[in-house]
Amino acid sequence: MRDELPQRLKVIQDNTVPPEKQRYLLRKVENVLFEHPGIEEVSVLFAPDKYEKEVLTAFIVAREKDLTEEDICTFLQQRGRLSAEEIPRRYKMVPEIPKTPSGKVLKLKLFDDF
Repeated sequence: MRDELPQRLKVIQDNTVPPEKQRYLLRKVENVLFEHPGIEEVSVLFAPDKYEKEVLTAFIVAREKDLTEEDICTFLQQRGRLSAEEIPRRYKMVPEIPKTPSGKVLKLKLFDDF
């Protein structure tokens, strides 16, 4: 038990999410974002930032051309269904979310293209 405590603290300090909870978290954030009337499509992933640290990133296809990151952040805060750690740190507006013929998101293509 004592050996386990430093690992838990490291996870909290690094702001990382345990792998078993990542899929649940991503889906939870996507579901809340889908409620925004200005969002057509969304895919939420952990993507490297400029410091190579993986941060929660939302790739968004907007219905409205004037949709901004500020609008989305305000919407998420007003909903109150996500904690501060669950709100994406980055938002990327994209023309489309690349998918396979069966409808699965092509995550690597999303990173490469945008």
